[in-house]
Amino acid sequence: MLKLISDLVPGLEHVPCANSGRLWLMRLGLRELTREKTKADDWVWIMDHTVQLGPWKCLVIVGVRLSLWNRTRPLKHEDLTLLNLTPMEQSTGLAVADQLLVTAKETGIPAAVVSDEGAELKSGMELFRKRSVAAKDVPHMHDIKHKVATLLKKELHADETWKSFVTQSNRTKLGVTLTSLAFLTPPSLKNKARYMNLDTLVKWGCKALAFLDHPRDFPTQTVDRGKLEEKLGWLRAYRRPLAEWDELLQIGGAAEAYVRTEGYHSHCTQELDQQLTPLARGPASLRLKVGLLAFATNQTKDLPHGKRLIGSSEVMESLLGKYKRIQGTHSKGGMTAALLNIGATLLDKSPATIHAALAAVPVRQVYKWVRDNLGLTIPAQQALALRGGTKLTLKTEPTQV
Repeated sequence: MLKLISDLVPGLEHVPCANSGRLWLMRLGLRELTREKTKADDWVWIMDHTVQLGPWKCLVIVGVRLSLWNRTRPLKHEDLTLLNLTPMEQSTGLAVADQLLVTAKETGIPAAVVSDEGAELKSGMELFRKRSVAAKDVPHMHDIKHKVATLLKKELHADETWKSFVTQSNRTKLGVTLTSLAFLTPPSLKNKARYMNLDTLVKWGCKALAFLDHPRDFPTQTVDRGKLEEKLGWLRAYRRPLAEWDELLQIGGAAEAYVRTEGYHSHCTQELDQQLTPLARGPASLRLKVGLLAFATNQTKDLPHGKRLIGSSEVMESLLGKYKRIQGTHSKGGMTAALLNIGATLLDKSPATIHAALAAVPVRQVYKWVRDNLGLTIPAQQALALRGGTKLTLKTEPTQV
């Protein structure tokens, strides 16, 4: 990529190496992290942990100003400001509270804090409110997507029909991946947060069943009906459950879409009820609707009329996902200075801002940040432990007489 654009950069005599580009991103990220932030009383903080190899977690706090919140669409990365990026070897409620206090010194006490219902984040928020008089009434809003996943888990975790469907799907994956029916390979559920990603498997089941009912050949390929029935005929037994699960996902998706743009407010439960009632028909979907309305009521019970707060941390999930994609295969090496790519993602991308950021943050500051916050990283430990020759010497034990 650098070679492709080198002709467009005046004065560039040599194509920079990949490490140069990597360091540019880190310098931009460090600038976003350390630049002075506006103090205001309308910040909403969104916090989460990112986990990688080893004992380390990294607390990430981003902020959105309510006065700049565009409610015509979900939050985007460009709406966010990086407020805190703290790797923690021991991620406790006390450690989280410490960083919330540090962040408050930078931005002022927030209007609200949004997170999932992680234990360290909840206890950290409680300690923050106890340790700061000014923060004692700051609401802690819980992310709607995580709540939907919690309620779906409650509905499906002990459901034997769901368990058997997942088992059959996994068997089918093994049975068709290397065959002419590979285009019908089921998706895999993620091991982590699997109840936040059920839609891909349920949608596959619905679409694969529709194809099973009405198979069609492709322009250059005839579909083997016999093999199709052999490998996927079991789906017919799940016609009704698939419809019920799809209904659950529609209700969860509608709740997420509403809160993602409208947030939490005094009329939230009433408006959400109007959105969900037409979708809830079966017993399971009615239970999910009731659970979501109870959750919305709990989140908004103390909000004054006219106050509206952000209720989704999905943009944070997207941000952390982007960071992991940028880091790519290096994620197996644990946390590195690439954490600063999170800041680079959020920095204003105008030429003037980039020029000023690179001028303000020399490479040595990146190295200092790594030393101060990460110490000896796992890749560095690997280099020290495994360097040297690769030949093994066979040691002969002395002969016993």
